[in-house]
Amino acid sequence: MSCENNITFSNVSNIGDISLINQLEDNLKSFFDWGLLNIGAFVNINAPTSGIQQGALYHQLRATDDPGYANGRVWQGFKKEWIWETGVSYTGQQPISISGININNTFYPAPTGSGSVGYKINYPLGRVIFDRSLSSSANANISYSYRWCQVHKASASPWWTELQKMSLDTDPQFKQKDKGDYNISANQRIQMPCIIIEPTARSNMTPWQLGATNFAIDQDILCHVFAENAHDKNKLADIIRLQKHKTIPLYDSIKLAKDAKYGLKYDGSINQSGLIYPDFVKNDNYRSFKCFFKDIQIIDMESFNQNLFWCTIRLTTEVIR
Repeated sequence: MSCENNITFSNVSNIGDISLINQLEDNLKSFFDWGLLNIGAFVNINAPTSGIQQGALYHQLRATDDPGYANGRVWQGFKKEWIWETGVSYTGQQPISISGININNTFYPAPTGSGSVGYKINYPLGRVIFDRSLSSSANANISYSYRWCQVHKASASPWWTELQKMSLDTDPQFKQKDKGDYNISANQRIQMPCIIIEPTARSNMTPWQLGATNFAIDQDILCHVFAENAHDKNKLADIIRLQKHKTIPLYDSIKLAKDAKYGLKYDGSINQSGLIYPDFVKNDNYRSFKCFFKDIQIIDMESFNQNLFWCTIRLTTEVIR
């Protein structure tokens, strides 16, 4: 009896097909981002700030250096990860939809400005890129919402990043020019609290059914939680581990990218024809497999100093492929 002469790969038809590990990373970030928004993990910043925020600089933008742009073209807020999704509501409160920017008491409507002032908004980096440089003495402010907890993929992070502590203390840090945390590019600063998603080499495959090549694939994902106090760290750890035995649908990242249906463009601005996370997983064109959270364990918990608390949670996912 001779073996079948099949010398090509099984279960893979195209090198461009997204891998399971990358798909899990993309989907877990979307799931955490959307889940956190829907339990009220967002902060609204109105210009000018008032109440407990009175006197703070939370609504103001400051010029920042970026080697890709001339001085005065890039202005940033004190927090990144501005919220762009629609359809979010928690106890009657909704994230602020950015309507425009005030510059020297003149309002320029979003998303592109008007007249002599044009711009685009990069929501993940929390900054505005103007078509022309503004004077360093300009007074620019904006009403927006930011994610209380930032979620990042380890594979998508720059090779060098820095945890930014005390990011709510905008005075005098935010006013410092050419020095301090805010002089570091936003894509190299991670603000807390945050969750970093990191796939690991710990995995397992078992046959799923007779007469087929399907497998039940267990893939471990580490969720690193960083916070500036023990309360926030413990809260995020509990939120994650309480998702044990939950099943979520997955979407196909490659198809979304090919159809240009992601909610944000490559430059971080809103894609007017894009979709939000619930639309991904409800659409037959983009819905992929299902993912079962088989096990969740806190495997490490440390406190280095009074401003840095962290823990690592191991999430064992199961996907049938």
